[in-house]
Amino acid sequence: MLSFKENLKLVYDHKEPEYMPLMTDFNSAFLVGMDFVNERPEVPGVNKDWFGQSWTWEERTHACNPTPNCPLLEDITQWRDVIKFPDLDKLDWEGHAAADTANWDRENKLSRITIGFGLWERLFSIMRFEDALCALVEEPEACYDFFGAIADHKIRLHSLAIKHYKPDVLIMHDDYGNHKNLFMSPNTWRELIKPHLKRIVDSVQSQGVIYEHHNCGHFLPIIDDMLEIGIGATNPVHISNNLPYLKKEYGDRMTMLGALDIQMYGRPNVTEEDIRKNIEETFAIMASGGGFIPMCAVAYSDHEDFINKEMVRCANQYYNPRPDAGEELDLISAGIAVVKR
Repeated sequence: MLSFKENLKLVYDHKEPEYMPLMTDFNSAFLVGMDFVNERPEVPGVNKDWFGQSWTWEERTHACNPTPNCPLLEDITQWRDVIKFPDLDKLDWEGHAAADTANWDRENKLSRITIGFGLWERLFSIMRFEDALCALVEEPEACYDFFGAIADHKIRLHSLAIKHYKPDVLIMHDDYGNHKNLFMSPNTWRELIKPHLKRIVDSVQSQGVIYEHHNCGHFLPIIDDMLEIGIGATNPVHISNNLPYLKKEYGDRMTMLGALDIQMYGRPNVTEEDIRKNIEETFAIMASGGGFIPMCAVAYSDHEDFINKEMVRCANQYYNPRPDAGEELDLISAGIAVVKR
């Protein structure tokens, strides 16, 4: 039987795996909210990131968001006067990488690191969201230059992370859509973001690492562009992207992680039967032909054990039994970030 690593490589090559992969098959490091990669603070209270933006911890979501009414930048044309980039070479890369990867099984598992806050996310984290949207229309040249500078920063950051963590896969977060549409027109994305995103993807892949793009929401209008610039994997594939069409048209070119209706899982009156039905329907659409890794990005404490067991049960229905069939899997390792209510 193939190792987890060999099996996952088939999925990233858009081929059918020997058995259904799960998030437990990765070595993972999440370099968001770390005390040294300070793209976003992730501790209770009010804190600042390394650009100087204030963030406030929200207990309800177990995460930080930009502090309301405290934008770092009011006018996009003034970004050069406001944004000061951190000296990444001064960070203790060796020490943190050694600690974070100490228990990694590189021989049998694929290694994957996540670094948040790409081009668009950085803009709407330092400006009020509505002002960031207006800036795309009113000051496209300033936005283009800003995105270019952030791309340069991400390329430096990714290169150092790759050097020290030595991952097989690198993920950058940059959410381009909500639960129905893109935040901007496809042409605006193509003109202002796509060229710089391509530079980021090219840099990662030139170092022998797979680039995977995280986009929580709708991305279907730009999927051809994503493929064009070399993005061959994306997560968490929100259900708004027309899963049957997505699988039929792009399943042999885009590795898709996620695809579960996690918003439904968090509703107050959801039943386990509702969740089971969604997991079964999702697997029925996405599993055949490979290129799919089930991932529950956010779950709720009432159902976390059930979700995990159902994913494993369904996984073993579509392919050969997994090597760890029957074992209890750690929920966090399986890709379930638990939100306590």
